[in-house]
Amino acid sequence: MHIGHSFDVSLFYRDIIYVDDDDATTLPDPSENFEELLIRVRSKEVKKRALQRIPLSLGPGLEIGVGVYCLVREAKKPSFVRLDQRSNEELKTQTRHICEDTGTELMPTDIKFYQPFGGEKVVFEKEEVTEMKKFGEPGLTLMGFKPRSRVKKHCYIKPSNFIFPDESVVKGSSSLFKVLLDRCLARDIVAICRYIARQNAQPFFVALVPQAENLGENNLQVESPGFHVVFLPFAEDFRTLHFEESTKANTEQIDKAKDIIKKLTFKYQPDSFENPVLQKHYRYLEAIALEHDEVEQVTDLTEPDIERISRRAGSLLEEFKELVYSDGYDPEQKPGAKRKVCVNCTVSCY
Repeated sequence: MHIGHSFDVSLFYRDIIYVDDDDATTLPDPSENFEELLIRVRSKEVKKRALQRIPLSLGPGLEIGVGVYCLVREAKKPSFVRLDQRSNEELKTQTRHICEDTGTELMPTDIKFYQPFGGEKVVFEKEEVTEMKKFGEPGLTLMGFKPRSRVKKHCYIKPSNFIFPDESVVKGSSSLFKVLLDRCLARDIVAICRYIARQNAQPFFVALVPQAENLGENNLQVESPGFHVVFLPFAEDFRTLHFEESTKANTEQIDKAKDIIKKLTFKYQPDSFENPVLQKHYRYLEAIALEHDEVEQVTDLTEPDIERISRRAGSLLEEFKELVYSDGYDPEQKPGAKRKVCVNCTVSCY
């Protein structure tokens, strides 16, 4: 990653630099400043690994090899590992099935599965149970095309994935994938497919939403060309919600709420707010590893900044409170204790 326009890559580095298959074949333009160079370095911190490498079937005898990627994933605590208290070594877990009557160890061939039906137990072999859970081979199967407007936001059921051509699955996939992407973008349509992620996985119907390549400043790729795999709901996923009738706000109250929102709106940067639960977890691990007596305190940046809110919209909040709530309302006052009815008397007492 070079910085400054005076750096000539063609003299030496272009012949020896390794270009990943997922990256562009041409090197981006030099960085204009140090901040831009840091952004490029940060984008290389995580290796782009495919969740699955599966075929996309367009019809009988016509397949495209694609890699499925997860663009956004929730950060969670790493799974725990059982350690020996004396040696601090990782423990290996072994599971054995013991017969309740004889006390002998059961082999996998000795274990059967059954389903009660008509007062009797219908016995199945393990292979039969595995076969019943199988709905097809892993892959994407094209079912048809729909206008892009048919994909609604309220149909969201889980985070989407992203597919990109993979030559290791089927040779020549990149060319056919590009043609399919260009035609979907030109006609503003999405491809409806059946998606089976892996062996014995639940099938989903998905919409492949096309995305064109987007290059930012200095020829740096901002968005990759490919399809977003949007999971579609089944009929039973839709539910009818019943809302209780409540008092609706008038025009003056709505306008005052809009003014408050405008005053408290700021440019959101995801990397400016760290997860306090994760940070606290890692601080404890750091203290244990370095044998510190005290754990470094974590500042919870997700808590509201009361002073800044009061400074920017304090008067508007007071006006809004007078419009919505009755006189003498105090939001910090705790609600009174609920009255309990005595069994031995007819009046309510505390």
